[in-house]
Order: sequence, then C-alpha cells, then structure tokens
Amino acid sequence: MKKLTGIVAILFLLLTSSIYNNAEAATSQPSSCPKNNFQVVLKQNTDVKQSPAPKSKTVGSIPKNIKYPVISRTGGWYKICYSNKTAYIPATNAKEVYSAQEEQLLSKFKNRPQVKQVLSATNTKITDIKVTIRAYEYNYGEWRRALQPMAGVIGKKGFAVSKAEGDGKSPMGIYSFGTAFGTASKPAGMSWPYRKSTKNDYWIDAPSSKYYNKWFTSTSKPSVSHEIMYQPLYKYAAVINYNTSPIVKGKGSAIFLHIWRSSSSPTAGCVATQEKNVVSILKWLNQKSNPQIVMGTTDYVKNIK
Repeated sequence: MKKLTGIVAILFLLLTSSIYNNAEAATSQPSSCPKNNFQVVLKQNTDVKQSPAPKSKTVGSIPKNIKYPVISRTGGWYKICYSNKTAYIPATNAKEVYSAQEEQLLSKFKNRPQVKQVLSATNTKITDIKVTIRAYEYNYGEWRRALQPMAGVIGKKGFAVSKAEGDGKSPMGIYSFGTAFGTASKPAGMSWPYRKSTKNDYWIDAPSSKYYNKWFTSTSKPSVSHEIMYQPLYKYAAVINYNTSPIVKGKGSAIFLHIWRSSSSPTAGCVATQEKNVVSILKWLNQKSNPQIVMGTTDYVKNIK
C-alpha cells in the first residue's frame, strides 16, 4: 500500500510539473506563439482545445486555480500558448487577473450594474497630457478586457479637479456617451447612433449663448465662440456627456473622444487617440451595455464613489 501511495504521489508531481512547465513555456514566448498580454486563473479543471469550438480536438488539460498567460480573447474563448502551439480555453472557465489599479476602477461599477461596458482614460500625474485608454466589458459573469490598451492624449494642462471653460484641461469623473459623429460615413458594423457632420455644423462654447455646450446647425457662421464640427480631427468622434444634463454655464463644453494630431499633441480638453482606435471603440460601443468612460488620475479614480 505504501508503495502504491508513493507511485500516486510521484505521478501527481509529474502532472503538476508538466502543467507549470506549459505555463512557463507560454510565458517564455516560443516562436510559434504570438505574444501573451495578460493572465487568467482557471476556475475549474479545463480542457484545452485545438480551435475555439466545444467539439474541437482536446489537446490537453489545465487544473483549476492555475494562473495561466493569455494571448487574447475572441468572444467566448481565450487564445493561449500550450505545448508551444496556440490553443484555446473557454472564457466561462477563467477569471482575468487585474492590477490593483484595474481592480479599483472596475469596483466602481459594483453599484452600477446597468453598466456593462467601461472605457478608461487614466494616468498617474494630473498635469500629464498622456493617458492609457483601456476597454472592459461584462461577459460570462465576469469583467473581461475588450480591446488592446491604447495610447491617448488629453487637455494641454492635463486633468482638472474642477473644470472651467477654456482652461485647457480634461474633466475627471465617470460619464456616459452621447451621439457619435464624423465627417466620414458611419463605419461598417457600428450600431451606436451616428451623425454625419457637415460644413454647417458647430458646437457652441460661449457661456453667454443659449446654445452653450450644444450642437448647432446654421448656414451662417455663429457670431459667438464655437467649435467647427467639420474638420479632420472629427473624421470619427463621439460626444462625452460632460456638463450636458444639466448644462452649467462656464463649466466646460465640447468634450469629445476624437482622433489625435499625434501622440505628443494635447487637446483642448477632449480625449484623443489614433484613428484606428477611435473606430474600434465606436464599433465596440453597444447601447444595451450602457457604456461609460472613466477619466482621471489613478488616485482620483480610487476615491470615486
């Protein structure tokens, strides 16, 4: 009996060693596998599939509670590197591993269960013009990363604790999205409401105007301060609902997500990123998921109620 017990123990050690070696091999990035981008923890013993389909050939197994590196997620499957080859595990069996800052950000939506999509634009220094943009969606009972992290820029004077019109700062807080818009036609596959702008479209940013912080269409140029909506930076864009309900005169206006000039060129208060990123975000937005954007420094986000 003791001999049998010893054999079982040895077999268990060999199996465990094999699993960890697979994880280590995936982390070391063999040439046959793409780069890993994050990790998951297996919630139960999980079969590894050759392709992302339940009836696909099983090529191995990973026991529960193992932390495993992941290349990407497409729908309900994670692509991983297993035995030096790409393989797949179902998303329902895994929980994504987040940094402490990401955990704090996503915890803000425990009391906002109607929100199923979250876009964040954050940095660590309030005067920094550069931010990292990340997207998350609530799927299969867990928060999941939705898009690759994106570089972005904000106002030329960074973030504002209390924004004012013309201060060159971006507002901090959690906001919903308004209509998407642009000089180009609506991107294929996009379901979010979209308005094609024309040379007669403006956004009024004069606090004295009754149209303050509103879209304004006129065949003649407005006599008050305004933003021209028909311009290259707004080829694709979306309204961020800052100071829109109610509108407070002088608190700031025309806060959009739009295309940047460059990675080192700040905005006047908006959030901007590469054109391909803006298009990806617009296609990702889903009305049924009530998407919201979190803007601010990591310290500020930590204290949002």
